[in-house]
Amino acid sequence: MSRRKSTHDSRPVRVVELYGKDLRWESAEPHLRLTDETVARLTHEGYTMALVRVGLWRTRRVSLIRHAQRLS
Repeated sequence: MSRRKSTHDSRPVRVVELYGKDLRWESAEPHLRLTDETVARLTHEGYTMALVRVGLWRTRRVSLIRHAQRLS
């Protein structure tokens, strides 16, 4: 039996840490997902980067500023 592959339409990735307010990484609030509304709120609060979980053992850094520019 083969494993079902996830699609890009699945649930948004989970934010683990945020960077920007005090120029240091800090833990994100529990169960925070990277959605368009979340990106707008976080950039308004002064955050610039997010560390997101993209797999069981993998994380990736995402620029919130570029993500917000892509939305507008």
